[in-house]
Amino acid sequence: MARVFLVNPPSPEPVRTPLLSFCHLAAALRAGGHEVALLDASAPHAPHDHAEIRARVAAFAPDLVGLHLKTLHVQPAYALAAALSGFALVAGGPHATIVPDEPLAHGFRWVVRGEGEAALVELAEVADGRRAPSSVAGLSWRDRGLPRHNPERPFNTELDALAPPLDALDLFDPAWYAATQTLPPAGILSSRGCPAACTFCSNDVTGRRFRYRSAASVAREIAQLHERHGLNAFSFFDDSFAVGKRRVRELCDAMAALPERVYWTCTAHPAHLDRDVLADMKRAGCGGVDIGMESADPGMLVRIGKGVTVERVLAVLGWCAELGIHTVVNLMFGWPDETDEELDATIRFLERASPLAGGFNARGVVVPYPGTQIYEEHHERFGFTGWWIREAPLAYPPFPTTWDLDEILRAYATDPAIDRNFFRHPPHRVARIREALAAKATATLVTARNRNAASGGVPAAGAR
Repeated sequence: MARVFLVNPPSPEPVRTPLLSFCHLAAALRAGGHEVALLDASAPHAPHDHAEIRARVAAFAPDLVGLHLKTLHVQPAYALAAALSGFALVAGGPHATIVPDEPLAHGFRWVVRGEGEAALVELAEVADGRRAPSSVAGLSWRDRGLPRHNPERPFNTELDALAPPLDALDLFDPAWYAATQTLPPAGILSSRGCPAACTFCSNDVTGRRFRYRSAASVAREIAQLHERHGLNAFSFFDDSFAVGKRRVRELCDAMAALPERVYWTCTAHPAHLDRDVLADMKRAGCGGVDIGMESADPGMLVRIGKGVTVERVLAVLGWCAELGIHTVVNLMFGWPDETDEELDATIRFLERASPLAGGFNARGVVVPYPGTQIYEEHHERFGFTGWWIREAPLAYPPFPTTWDLDEILRAYATDPAIDRNFFRHPPHRVARIREALAAKATATLVTARNRNAASGGVPAAGAR
């Protein structure tokens, strides 16, 4: 038996509920017979001070200390790792998966690449002497001072066999989230992987191969959320919810048959949505869909590998409006080599979509994340190689909390990536991107007010 302490490092963007990924990891470790403690230091009221975090870790006397690494917040995570020197540190998460050599150079002994549940359990067996590190697929490590990368771990195709994530909720202190009783995650997973090949997304952790849980397994977890926590509203955290028409129908049938009515939202690719699929989703309690479009220029849609047309997105928005499903359309500005005409096409789309859409995403200036095709093709040309570690972190403002013009403009029109100007857009285009962000904010507010006036209610703020 090994003792494992999981830490979500402090970050400028606080989380409001327990992390589903940590629930999965902790539940897997417990199912493997190991002792687990954790600290969500990104929660608003959790300890953030490095000395206090180290004291909590030391009190548990762990064999392994796992840190979750995200690109935007990797510098604070490395600072915490320095404060935890002396412990056997394990890096996991999307950033660690993409650039495993980097954590090894910043004090980590181990890096778990890709899906972490099985790999972390096996690494715990390394810590307690039952397994050799060379046998752990997906593990990167230091072997006699040199980085070593074990072969990739195949993606988990048996998602129903994952340890139930709700079994680890007792590890999260509700006071971290200003709650007085156990707080469940804000959502669940019904699938992993995304079959799309967008150039701005790496998706190295869950991959391009789509895998899904059975409808019965998902329905059981939803029923437990209600029975244990009185929760009947949640989000699906799937990369792309609506893949597979028959799968979606079976899942919607299972949700519609639950004793308690549920209400949920999801993210979906518009190419996977038609009126029949949306009608099934509505019947099962779907109240909102986050739709990835990114650009409204036909040529740009091809270049970024989006696999959809403007006309299809408008059709999806029309079906959603007809069925009473709230939509948020994701649009992005500042693509590499984006012309004035291509940018203007996306801005003009706001006017076409506003009568149908429920709103548009906050932020939206393109960021070249490591591991993406956009990064690989352009980092040398534009000189932003390793920007996440060489430059100050991008400091995004919090998402909006009310449907107020000033609040919407603050969250939507303030995007630090525009000042970074990764792709060296000329001054007039940068100014136009600022106008586009403001136009998206105004369109979102107007749309929300119109829908509020028509229905007597306001959709939830904070749409991404």
